Amino acid sequence: MTRNAKIGEFLKESRIPGSTGSTAKKITVKLYGKGVFAKQENRPGSENTSYYKRKAGQFIYSKLDFLNGAFGIIPEALDGYESTVDLPCFDFISSEVSPEWFLQFVSRSDFYSYQGGLGNGGRKARRISPDDFLDLEIEIPPLPEQKKIAEILSGIDRQIGLISRAIDSNRAARNALMESIFHEGHRKATNRSDEWRIWTVEELLANSATPMRSGPFGSALLKEELADEGIPFLGIDNVKTEEFVPTFKRFLPPQKFQQLSRYEVFPHDVMITIMGTVGRSCVVPAGIGPCVSSKHTWTMTFDRHKVAPEIVCWQLNHFSRTRKRFSEGSQGGVMDAISSQTLRETEVPFPTAQDLAERILGYYKISLRHEKEMRARLEKTRLLKSAVSSDLLSGRKRVSV
Repeated sequence: MTRNAKIGEFLKESRIPGSTGSTAKKITVKLYGKGVFAKQENRPGSENTSYYKRKAGQFIYSKLDFLNGAFGIIPEALDGYESTVDLPCFDFISSEVSPEWFLQFVSRSDFYSYQGGLGNGGRKARRISPDDFLDLEIEIPPLPEQKKIAEILSGIDRQIGLISRAIDSNRAARNALMESIFHEGHRKATNRSDEWRIWTVEELLANSATPMRSGPFGSALLKEELADEGIPFLGIDNVKTEEFVPTFKRFLPPQKFQQLSRYEVFPHDVMITIMGTVGRSCVVPAGIGPCVSSKHTWTMTFDRHKVAPEIVCWQLNHFSRTRKRFSEGSQGGVMDAISSQTLRETEVPFPTAQDLAERILGYYKISLRHEKEMRARLEKTRLLKSAVSSDLLSGRKRVSV
């Protein structure tokens, strides 16, 4: 028989005094139930901040990101690590509840996304207190059923993990090989080999007279045509991979369109960010209709007889020499930024032989296609997990034990 119980009946907050922010080994909780990890910091924290020791097997969540599913169980490897009161931890004080089942239960969006009324603070900073969390009432099935449900869902999680690691391995292998190819190409070009040449970005552009399109976008006719539905705004997103893609972030209303600096976007061109996350780039796909991008993004047309735009994008995103150039050329301020001159003068090596260039591009596209197929499998498995967990954890379907 299932029964309703408050979370406080089987969880109790733990507050074992620990270190200060300057010496504590810190942990962080990833969003959407993705686990607990050691926190990487470039500088020590404050000596005035109190930390608390955490133990393996404890449940932990983030007060600030509760509504984004930031939950986890402290793993053995992080036993003795610490967190502040903003990442409260709890001991399981009753054998009536399986920790693995409970983590699966609270990690559903059906659970955490409906607790907004508990949060203190503004809309973007709602913090869920331990007292409010422990006061929540949930339906608990018998322990054997909890364990069976946790076993089923953990099996799907293992499949998700295997696919995710395969994607990471594919990407790492691709980037390592491409880095090796172009590093060796740069060396050969420096030694005046006929097989490779070092170009500047400007030399590769299709029209050096107008190398970077950044003029005002849209005629009066175009504005009139789009007035009813708004203006598509094109940005560059990282879609959980290291490859960036153009994404329609939002539609700008006509009145907002009139106020902004806008920049032309054309199919098959390369977009690159020059402020914020400097240097991330993508190829604009065919079929893109009238749209605008921000002043933080430039659009470039490359001479396809000299280089494939996809390979330029890889070099701008990943090649160590290019990334170092962007880092050294960044201007200080609130956000990093690179100048037009820095981008124009950035050097990139490419093979002079057409067959070698085609082989490199062919490998790159095959690797990306393979990753796309794996990502489709990953998404399908995640949808399966969502459907199964929703049925089992809501009680709509029961399992026999």
